[in-house]
Amino acid sequence: MKTTIKNAYFRFNKLLETMEQGPSFPKLDDIERKLLNSIAEASLDGKPFLISDVIFANSIGSPATLSRRLTNLVNKELIVYSSDGDNRKKFLELTPKSKKYFAKLDELINAASAKKTR
Repeated sequence: MKTTIKNAYFRFNKLLETMEQGPSFPKLDDIERKLLNSIAEASLDGKPFLISDVIFANSIGSPATLSRRLTNLVNKELIVYSSDGDNRKKFLELTPKSKKYFAKLDELINAASAKKTR
């Protein structure tokens, strides 16, 4: 039987739900997940991700909500704040823990899309 995208998607969701129950997997709400994904995408593209870009130019929440969620991501050790040489610009960067998180997601996607053996 040929594996379809639909089946791979549902297998991925099931694997993700199982992983999210584990103690080492970070618990993220939807806004935190979207923020972390945005930071990771910018990082993957080699672009600096300014805090002001997140807070003032983002459609996923109000500045106050996004600020709280960024604090949550820092407290969960998934991002860190950094600054340029003269501290005028503040950036968001991924931590080793968040890079591990994305590596695990990559593993889940690969596992879900692999052909099932019977």
